[in-house]
Amino acid sequence: MPRPARPRRRAARPARTRRARARLVVLPAAAAGGGAGRAVRHGQGRRRLHLLDTNDDPAGRWAGLAEVLPVTDVLLPNENEALAIARAVSGAGTDGEVDQGAELERAVKELAARGTLPVVKRGERGALAFADGEFVEVPARPATVVDAVGAGDSFNAGLLAALLRGLPLSRSMSVAVTCGTLSTRAAGGTAAQPTWEEATS
Repeated sequence: MPRPARPRRRAARPARTRRARARLVVLPAAAAGGGAGRAVRHGQGRRRLHLLDTNDDPAGRWAGLAEVLPVTDVLLPNENEALAIARAVSGAGTDGEVDQGAELERAVKELAARGTLPVVKRGERGALAFADGEFVEVPARPATVVDAVGAGDSFNAGLLAALLRGLPLSRSMSVAVTCGTLSTRAAGGTAAQPTWEEATS
């Protein structure tokens, strides 16, 4: 008579730690009204850090972002996206010629008032944020650009890595700018991404 098969032992599950987790959501802005809010809210209360990079919305609608911003810890637009998103969520337009720098500062403050931390990628001008009632600005570092593809993604990765290590905002932005800059040393989006040591040296 055949012996009954022994039940398989389940592998022991590692003990849960209380380390913060992070979620970086990158999606077309046009999709925001169709689920981004749910994607960002999923995990609220589970010690997750939510970062959102909208990409561009060629249609200029930015639908659903007013709902998403209050549940987004860090918003990661470039300058043009920051200006467009701020106009969309506030309903404000532009009257004639405006000072680009002053308008960007107003936009960043408007986004911060919506409950998120805006960290704006400015390319050769570095990065700009608004936190605790003050602007935080980090300059770019000199670079010989071979290919800028993926620089924004490398910026996002550097900021996320620095924040998860507990670095303050200004230092985290400096790491992010360095990551974005160094990623332009070679063609493609990943070939020249820096190591942590390179990004913090």
